[in-house]
Amino acid sequence: MSWNVEYRSSVEKDVSRLPEDIRARVFQEIARLGSDPFPRGCKKLKGQRSRVSLRYRIRIARDYRLVYSVFEGQRLIKVEFVGHRKDAYRWF
Repeated sequence: MSWNVEYRSSVEKDVSRLPEDIRARVFQEIARLGSDPFPRGCKKLKGQRSRVSLRYRIRIARDYRLVYSVFEGQRLIKVEFVGHRKDAYRWF
C-alpha cells in the first residue's frame, strides 16, 4: 500500500538551490518514500515533541539531508527540509 507524500512550500525553493546531481537524488528519494517511508539508512531524529508524527532524516550524498515527518495514522509523509547538513537541524 502506498503513502501520500507532501512537502512544505519552502522545499521547492531549497531543492532549486541545490547542485544538479544532488537535486536528481533528492527527487529519487522523495519518490521512494511513497512506497517505503523507512528506507535503509533513514534515522529517527531525537527530541520529538509531537505524539502524532515522528521525524526522520535521509542522508543524500555526503553533506545533504532530507528531513521528513511520518504520520502513520493518515499514511502521510511530509517532507520538511532539504539542504546542507549544517542547516538541517537548526529549525527543529
